[in-house]
Amino acid sequence: MNTRHRWRTWSNAAECTPLQLTRPETEDGIAEAVARAAREDLVLRAAGTGHSFNALAATDDALVDLTRYRGVVAVDHDAPSVTVRAGTRLGELAAALHREGLALPNIGTLAEQTVAGAISTGNHGTGLAHPPLAAEVLAVRLVDAEGEVRQLTREDPELLACARVSLGALGVLSTITLRCVPAYNLRTVSGSEPLDAVLERFGQWAGSADHVTLSWQPWGDTAGTLACHRTTEPVTPGGDRRRYRTTAGELWAGALGLAGAGVPAAVPRLTGLFPGGDTGPYTGTGHRVHTFPQPVRFHALEHALPLERVPEALRALRPALRGRGIHSPYSVLVRVGAGDDAPLSPAYGGPTGYVNLTVPRSARYRVLLRTVEAVMREHGGRPHWGKAHTADAAVLAGRYPRWDDFQRVRAQLDPKGRFTSDYIRRVLGPVRAPAAVPEAAGEGVR
Repeated sequence: MNTRHRWRTWSNAAECTPLQLTRPETEDGIAEAVARAAREDLVLRAAGTGHSFNALAATDDALVDLTRYRGVVAVDHDAPSVTVRAGTRLGELAAALHREGLALPNIGTLAEQTVAGAISTGNHGTGLAHPPLAAEVLAVRLVDAEGEVRQLTREDPELLACARVSLGALGVLSTITLRCVPAYNLRTVSGSEPLDAVLERFGQWAGSADHVTLSWQPWGDTAGTLACHRTTEPVTPGGDRRRYRTTAGELWAGALGLAGAGVPAAVPRLTGLFPGGDTGPYTGTGHRVHTFPQPVRFHALEHALPLERVPEALRALRPALRGRGIHSPYSVLVRVGAGDDAPLSPAYGGPTGYVNLTVPRSARYRVLLRTVEAVMREHGGRPHWGKAHTADAAVLAGRYPRWDDFQRVRAQLDPKGRFTSDYIRRVLGPVRAPAAVPEAAGEGVR
């Protein structure tokens, strides 16, 4: 008799009670879980730390929790590259690479996310020279719908490109090989200026430092700016602890969220009282500047837009958010990045801007997410695969020029829809058999 187990996302945005919940510690264990699901004709989804703000990983059939399948497999200093197990947290990987004198080319703010989860959803940091993390993938091992392991490399460019950002719809990632760079420090400079001034020279601002971020509270007209320059200069004394100021800001925002749910006008009045303001430029270790602990749970939405469309989208967002009568204590964040060629990458096609809104988990704030989504959709935005959104396949198909290429590969690797949950069916549609399916590429290696 099977006993169901409850599984929830980090933010409690989604939960499920899978019939089978396995936590494999080896690749063979992953393969066996998939093979068992195939024998019993169950849908199977893979999960990491549950940091998606939607039901991406949820299923009531078979769930594979990869968080015990972690650790670095190999480091190649000549390439340089690293091969890592899918359930490894980004922070663990960054720290391990730093000990080797290496780093990931770029990383987002959330160190607790798993490597597989980050690349599968198109996760990114910021910087016009830096594409999403998935673009740094050199090879993956993928457990397919029959429980066989495929090695996908750049010798199979289409298969690898599809697998890099695949939402878990092609199989379960086992190990990933990522390009690395020499370890670096970041010289970080904060500033502020009128939002309209930044938007007038947005393209220039976006390329003004190795990594840039804009933060804006919609009830005001001033934007905070953050510029990080790669450097070989040593870490400022206490520099690596500066990220905890951001953590303190998260705690303050969480407290304001509780106040704002009852008294909306309190948020703009109280936000400026936060005592942890900027204390000047500093230099810190690259991965410690990029990330910070996030103790407060929240909901978040993000859309990727062509870089040149970000200013008009933000200008449209201003009156839309101001008209709602409630404000999130979290700023609207804008980051930038290079394009990607993975068919389902939100950054597909060229330089990209990312517009993010975080809100407290109170239901009252969800109107803000719907407001932002409507504006971003009007301006050609593609929703982040791991964050809150209401888009379905009918909306999304027209936003990805290589949508049909991905669907053809999906039909090739998972013809029976083993990895197609209700959520995947909503955002990708059902598996469609192409007119002519190419011969399967990539060898089974079990």
